[in-house]
Amino acid sequence: MKLFFIVDNNQPHASGGGYYAPFKFAEFLAKRGHEVSIYAVSDFGWAKSTDHLTIIYRPSIARKDRIRRKLDKFLSGLCDYVLLRSKIWKMRPDWILGVLTDSAIKASRIGREFNIPVANFVYECPPWIESWVGSKRFKEGFVGYTKRLWTNTREAYLYSDVLFPNSELSRTYNQQWLDGKIVAEPIFPGIDPDQMPYEAHENHRNESGTYQLLYVGRLAQNKNVDLLIQSVLKLRTPAILHICGEGPDNKRLQEIAGESSAILFHGYVSDADLWSRFRTCDLVLFPSSFEGFGMPPMQALYFGKPCLVADIPIFRSLYGNYLEYFTPGHVEGLSGSIERLLSDPAYRYRRGQAGRVFVLQRFSWSSSAERIEKILLSHTRPLPPQRSV
Repeated sequence: MKLFFIVDNNQPHASGGGYYAPFKFAEFLAKRGHEVSIYAVSDFGWAKSTDHLTIIYRPSIARKDRIRRKLDKFLSGLCDYVLLRSKIWKMRPDWILGVLTDSAIKASRIGREFNIPVANFVYECPPWIESWVGSKRFKEGFVGYTKRLWTNTREAYLYSDVLFPNSELSRTYNQQWLDGKIVAEPIFPGIDPDQMPYEAHENHRNESGTYQLLYVGRLAQNKNVDLLIQSVLKLRTPAILHICGEGPDNKRLQEIAGESSAILFHGYVSDADLWSRFRTCDLVLFPSSFEGFGMPPMQALYFGKPCLVADIPIFRSLYGNYLEYFTPGHVEGLSGSIERLLSDPAYRYRRGQAGRVFVLQRFSWSSSAERIEKILLSHTRPLPPQRSV
């Protein structure tokens, strides 16, 4: 098959998240012999062009403020009109694939224009968000640009030939939102041992006396990194929290951390650097109160590291009892859970090893790509004759 992915990955943060996964799906579909192209914005080293994989990065302007954001949106529209359409016309793909909101809208629009089947990767949606924030708060925020974005996204999903959710929760909520439209069974993000070097350590005791804690993800309000910083600053046990990621909450979080040497901000890190940090940490922390999936816990367990997360439905549904849980938003509870885990190295080791076995059995980019392939092949319809642009 010829597959064309559209991924508007404007916001850089550590590996993981909704825009990272399509890059890896595309990479592993290309390894299966399909001709795959990705049309994206930012090159974070998530995948590289090969014989079967072509990655096109449109010109862009970093969206650091409102003016530059508007300029980049104008540039995006211009590139879509000229560059994207010319690539589609030249390749004549069997499928166009988008993701979440803007990319899904674009994929469905191009699919309609060229009469090419469309598949979209779907994650969170308004009913799911409302169940998290509550009806009152949801209605206050679901106005203006946000409402228009989700309205257009819903239309794009309804037009799509195939919808790929990343969890059963995503599948259930999207089917509800789309009035019963069929949504495929979940396609999980994954791991790849060839790309993620793992080193087994039988000696699981920390000899340095200072424990290494790791947070990976976007620096945004719902991630609760502020609570994590406050909890770490309360620890009696010597520990350093390494924060890998970028986001709108960066400045506020650094102010909360102050001059403490126990909190280190690393910003965006490459995959290679990130895997190194997973290998050398003692405990991974992920206090987010809302996630469409949550890849860092999966990555932590792959590296044999225990992972402490907020007790929310998505983590329970995906990882079951292989994670450590604390009550969401509870600073004292989070701090106490960290102290308990750091005080018991044998327990951390057992939990990490059990989690690693679980992840290796359940999550794989390769097996997910194979499932995507089977679903697309079962839905493929013949293309109409070529027409002029």
